[in-house]
Amino acid sequence: MTTRALYCPQNRELDLSELSASDYRLIRSLRGRLHRGDRVLLCLEPVEPGQDELFVQESGGNCYAVHFDGGRAHLVSRESDEHKWQKEYWYRAAEDAGHSAQVQYSTRRGTVLDVAIHAAVRTGVELRRAHTNARVAADRTAKAHRAGWLSLWFADADHAPSWFHRIPSVGYNRISWDALPPRRAATATGLKEVEPVKCTIRAFDRCPAGKRLHCGEFHPDLKPWRGVTVDQVAAMVPAGRAVALSTSRGLVYVVPRESLDRYQELTGRSGLYVPGPDPHAAVPVPARQEGASPCLECKRCGQDLLLIRPGRELCERCHPTMRSDR
Repeated sequence: MTTRALYCPQNRELDLSELSASDYRLIRSLRGRLHRGDRVLLCLEPVEPGQDELFVQESGGNCYAVHFDGGRAHLVSRESDEHKWQKEYWYRAAEDAGHSAQVQYSTRRGTVLDVAIHAAVRTGVELRRAHTNARVAADRTAKAHRAGWLSLWFADADHAPSWFHRIPSVGYNRISWDALPPRRAATATGLKEVEPVKCTIRAFDRCPAGKRLHCGEFHPDLKPWRGVTVDQVAAMVPAGRAVALSTSRGLVYVVPRESLDRYQELTGRSGLYVPGPDPHAAVPVPARQEGASPCLECKRCGQDLLLIRPGRELCERCHPTMRSDR
């Protein structure tokens, strides 16, 4: 299970369950050297506030990070072969595309990117397991964004984790990671394309624009973007040819750049993903031109406002109207 910890001397966040060889040696070197109040190694998910301080000990041949308060112990372990080869796969794909890449890159915000791709869009690949929850993933993505990086999360093939499509993410077909797979062996999954579809009862169960009846106009429909390899994703996202699209429902998909343009034309919304502390947070919509009709969209999520009142800028979901008990 993931244990997020902060190594204070370097202001670096570590996953104690998937440490690189150098970080594993670093944590083991702290055995017997940490005392209460030193605040060198801190648990980022303590059970109780103020019980975040850790010391390091060995028992039964294993290394543990233990809370001074409460005695809770976290197993300290090296990264798996799968994790190592996945990093190498993304690194190789980025370099093959002509981008400069680094493994285990530390940002200015304390997060460490598994693979950092330096290009027009600075992209940080996060190799995280299903047990990482959506809140933690959104928090890391926001921190990386504040440091100037777009985080792209790589999901396990077995099943979709809770953060999948809540932040920029991509899956892959089931392949072996016992060794470095050949180039283009990993097929990307979870990618989408935007197609314009006429609003009829056959196409949509309800009007996506929030109208009472099907309006007959064209709305964006997201279809699977097939036939794309992980190698191509490593080339296209850093180059800006593939982008993260945020829908009005707070779902995030990696799409071709032209699909984002099509989404903007069909909806009048920005659609470009901007991370925030909330995994469901939506992006701000572009300003309306002078003389255009007033904006009747929720300022938080972008949904159409169905209840129009003076001064009301949030939809019923984001800010429910007080109701009488009668």
